[in-house]
Formats: sequence, structure tokens, C-alpha cells
Amino acid sequence: MGTVLNDSDRGRRLLVTGGRVWRESGALLADVLIEGGRVAAVEGGLKPRDGDEVIDASGLDVFPGFLDIHVHAGDRIGPYELADSWASAAQLALRNGITTLFGFVTQRPGETLTEALHRCRARSAGAACEVRFHLTPTRWPWDWSEIETLMGDGFRTFKLYTTYRDAGLFTPYDRLAEAMGQLAPRGGRVLVHCEDEATLAEAARCAVNFRDPFSHALLRPPAAEVAAVQRVVDLAHRTGCPTHVVHVSTAEGASVVAAARAAGAPVSCETAPHYLLLSDDCLRHGDGHRFLCTPPLRGEAVREALVEQVLAGAVDCLATDHCPFRRDDKDAGHGDIRAVPNGLPGVGALVPLTFEALVMRYGMPVARWAAALTCAPARVVGLDGELGVVQPGARGDLVLLARTGPPQPVQASLADVYDPYRGASTSVSVRWVIREGRVVLRPGARHAP
Repeated sequence: MGTVLNDSDRGRRLLVTGGRVWRESGALLADVLIEGGRVAAVEGGLKPRDGDEVIDASGLDVFPGFLDIHVHAGDRIGPYELADSWASAAQLALRNGITTLFGFVTQRPGETLTEALHRCRARSAGAACEVRFHLTPTRWPWDWSEIETLMGDGFRTFKLYTTYRDAGLFTPYDRLAEAMGQLAPRGGRVLVHCEDEATLAEAARCAVNFRDPFSHALLRPPAAEVAAVQRVVDLAHRTGCPTHVVHVSTAEGASVVAAARAAGAPVSCETAPHYLLLSDDCLRHGDGHRFLCTPPLRGEAVREALVEQVLAGAVDCLATDHCPFRRDDKDAGHGDIRAVPNGLPGVGALVPLTFEALVMRYGMPVARWAAALTCAPARVVGLDGELGVVQPGARGDLVLLARTGPPQPVQASLADVYDPYRGASTSVSVRWVIREGRVVLRPGARHAP
């Protein structure tokens, strides 16, 4: 699904010299040769040929192209059109070194999953970075003939939900178990939004003020996430189906996944920048509705404990759950949290803010941070060895990053949204971005193509 190389590209050579090249095991000072869109060599002392493009990476960190495997763009959620198209999301992604985005194909009433895929692909056509998709069948029972055809075409990740009954997305645990049992021998993987519907129903029995944004946190408590994560990882252990828990917002949820993984279950998880950097204090102010997302932002103690779990290696991936809504759409429901669309932008914040927070502030090893944005998500989506690594044979996607520089504002989205990181700046600078051996961002460029 990458860019198709034409004849002139096949002989194209690009040499990146003298950078700190990061792998999962650590860094080495080396040169990277890309030929025909693929990494051809990673070693010291490589010499350019006549006609080669050469980039001096001295003093820079050289990473594989970053992946964000959890992005909502170019789609409609309920009555609201998302603020970012795939064009704008991809432009901002490339500016921040993200060369591959994964979105979601959600089957609508009266639509086959294949028709839904065609609809989503049409909206992502022409995006500046690669856009791939997870699939969400909503019609039960699944059409396994269609599923097998789509899996044969390379679609092997399926996003499911243990909540959102009213939206038609809810999958009961017995159906989830059946789907996982069918997917496992076919080589599929499930990505699961984990909030236990019974726990949420119990929380909803309490009297709440729907005018108060903080009520959202009370209605979707941490216990709902933890209960669902436990049920889902138990199913993964029982069925053998590889399972990825999305947007973990609690330390307990992350530790359940880590313990199951240690016990041999085929499980992994991700968290998002807003769960590491923001707390439910954002919901206590007059503009708290602008920070509504699901799962909700958690208390400061929960946030700090989740950071500790990330530092301890319990969380495999960092992904944004980028879900931007226009300002007027967020404000339209002000006064009743049930009418406010849930979601926060984050594509432009993922790389700089997690590097500054986790690496520079908390001392997370650079190799582990990089793995959470490269080889770990590539493994989740079945593209390990192709994406997320700098090694011969891998796709020639590279990011050259400077750790220090003049402070620049962080922009979570290019659309007209309320930015949850408003006022944040970063000294981390993505200098060069290379996609399949082509330079798509260079120093001084304001916009990726």
C-alpha cells in the first residue's frame, strides 16, 4: 500500500551520513544508504556515488519513520464531521516525522465492509503520508467470506468496542470471544476499546449534573477500563488471538496487560499523550467541555501512575487517538455533556511532547521511546521488518531529529479546533523526513508536501 516507484525512482540513491541511528537495542554512529526506496546498507564509511543525494546527519538522531496507529480523520462520527481531513492530518504528521497513519473503516448500516473500505480509501487518496486502515465490522454475524477476502488483501487488524451500545458499536464478550476464536487461526488481530458496559451502567445510576464536564469522568470511571481489560486479556489467553488494548488511561489497565503478557498471552497496549500530560483538572473549569474524550482524562495521581507504567515498560506503543472536532461543534453541546462530541487532537503533539516529557523530563531511554513509535506499533499491525526499523530490506522511511533548538509552538491539529496543548512549545525539531527514499521535509521548509 506504499508509494509505487516509477522507473526513475528504482535507481535513486540517498545517503544519510554520520547520524545516531536508532534501533530497538540502542544507537550506533552509522551511515544509511537507501536505494530504490529501501534501506540498502547501515554501516560506517559508506561512500556516495556520482548523482547520489547526500544528507549530513552529524549531531542528529536518525529514527525509522514514526507510526501513529490510532487516528480518526476524514470521517464522520455521529452527526459530526471530523475537523481534519486525511490531507491535513497527513501534512501535520509528516511535519512531525510520522510517515504512516492508521485510521478506521467502520461499517455503516446497509453497507458491506468492502463498501466501507472503498469509502474510506477514497477520502484518504492523495494524502502526503501513507494511510492504512483497521476494520470494524458492525453487522453480526460477520460475513466471514468477505472477511477472508479482505484479510487476503492484507487487512488483518479489527477494531472492536466493549461499549458504545447506543452508537451500534458494542460487542458483548461472548461475541468478542467468537470473533477472536475465528480470527486467531486466520492470522488476525483485534484492537479493543476497553470499558465494561455493566460498570458504566452502574455508574450511570448515580445522580450527576450533565452541565458539569467533570461528570464525564464520574460516568466513565477507571474501574470500567480495568474490568474490561481483564476480560479481554483473558479472552486473548483463551483463544490465542493477538490482542491490542487501545488508549489505556490507567496504570491498573496497563499492569493487567503487562502481567498477561508475562504469563504468555498475546497482548499489547497503547496509551495516548493526553493521558500522560493532562489530568481531569482540565474538566473542572468553564471550558472543560473542550477536553471531553473517552476514556476521560484521569486524576493527577492516576496520570502519574500511568507515566510510571510507561517508564517501566508496561505500555508497548504511543498513539494519539487523534479525534479532532471543530470549535463550533464542541461548543454546540456546551451545557449538556451528552451533546458534546468526544475526542482530542494530537497528531502534532505526539512526537515532540512525549520526547520532552518521557525522555528529557523523566529519563526514559531514547531507544524505548523510539520503539513505542516505530517497531512496536509495526509489530501490532503486522508490518515488522517492513516499517519501524532501519535495517537492510526495510522501507526507506527516516526521520532526522534535533533534540535542541529554538522553542517552537506545538500544534496538535491544522484544523479549527481547541488545542488541548495550547501554549505548549518544544525545543525538539524534526529536521528531515524521508519517505521511501525521497526527501519530503527538509530544514527551513514550513510545510510538508
